[in-house]
Amino acid sequence: MWLEVTRVADFMTFIMSTFINGVLLNLISTASPKHFGNYVYLMMSFSINSLVFAAIHAFIQPIISTEKYVLFVFTSTNYLELPRIVMRFLLSVYGTSYSQALTLIAVQFVYRCFSISRRKYLVYFKGRHLWFWYAFVGIFGLNWGLCVFFIAKETPEVSEILRPIMASSFDLNVSDIYYVAASYVIEDPSGKQSLNLPVIFMVLNFALILGFSFSVILFCFCFIHYKMQRVTYSKIYETVQKQLFRALMSQMIIPLVLIYVPIIVVLILPIFHVKNSAAVSLTSILISFYPVLDPFAVIMIISVYRQGFFNMFTNKPKVNQIANLEMSG
Repeated sequence: MWLEVTRVADFMTFIMSTFINGVLLNLISTASPKHFGNYVYLMMSFSINSLVFAAIHAFIQPIISTEKYVLFVFTSTNYLELPRIVMRFLLSVYGTSYSQALTLIAVQFVYRCFSISRRKYLVYFKGRHLWFWYAFVGIFGLNWGLCVFFIAKETPEVSEILRPIMASSFDLNVSDIYYVAASYVIEDPSGKQSLNLPVIFMVLNFALILGFSFSVILFCFCFIHYKMQRVTYSKIYETVQKQLFRALMSQMIIPLVLIYVPIIVVLILPIFHVKNSAAVSLTSILISFYPVLDPFAVIMIISVYRQGFFNMFTNKPKVNQIANLEMSG
């Protein structure tokens, strides 16, 4: 039952994400005002990463859960009958795109900070400097993905812990699933337990990525809000800035609810040996909605994109004065 629910949700969110991100990419490339500058490349990168994230999520249909002192992500879906190591690689790439999404959001906030009050620093988002930011995002993504691939491997001990829960909660044999897992504790044959130090390192690493990215987002959000209250713009430019600010606000609230909080919760639960439940596995569904809601919010909040979106369904395109505004930046 629960597997069917997640599969239907994954399929629906993949279709919606593909459509919405495709529309947003088209709108960014055709309807963005010139004064958006290189911010359009950051938005396009985010949409492309969201498409990759949604595609991998739909293909492997991962379920995130906990059992005792183990946090695990598993799938029983293998349409192409790929080897186990390839499935582990795909689960790692899934983690990579997840980490890159968080970092890309933070980079967008940094750009908006500079555009509000430190415009001379926008040069660091142009030309070859832009590739530095992409490399920065890629490093954070690889960090997450490599940790998953090399540390969160399948082990006989974890398989035995998952065997009863797979049978009772998901009606699956553990030999029929593919998983990556973080076992916070190692138990020797005598039953003595000790911390699994590589896994503890991995979890702390993930916590640092989450904490760093959200700290940057929160700091930049407060800074932008502070500056916007004290800087006077022309009426049209002020409208643009407010729209971009609301778009950034959505890019803080949506991932906070759908990504940060759920993942932080599942990282903490194994410390208290919380057993598997549908409520914990709901994390997978929440995450699948992220690449749908975030780009849709951007389309609805920024007027040139909203207008372009609605014009797709009419034969009367309108000219938006904001889109024709010429400004440097």
